[in-house]
Amino acid sequence: MIDIGKTLKTTVKKGKVKIGARQTKLNINNGTAKLIVIAKNCPLSSEIKKLSKKKKIPIFNYNSNSIDLGYACGKAFAVSVFAVLDEGGSNIKQLVDKR
Repeated sequence: MIDIGKTLKTTVKKGKVKIGARQTKLNINNGTAKLIVIAKNCPLSSEIKKLSKKKKIPIFNYNSNSIDLGYACGKAFAVSVFAVLDEGGSNIKQLVDKR
């Protein structure tokens, strides 16, 4: 069983991520995003999911709100969506494979 919180925190700390809808969309469009992590209450979720599907980038739907996602990432603010550019040695890709 993969610990989602630990995996997210490791990815944000050791890997390279871009937090926020604007940065995420930019990295989807330029092809640098390897994975998208999106909270349940992301205001631009449908737009980001459509872009990701078009570019064939996997999406991990975080099963809680943006405040919880921010906390899970070790941030002191809400995070509705982020793009993973480099996993940083974490097993975050396995989160998508398991679902």
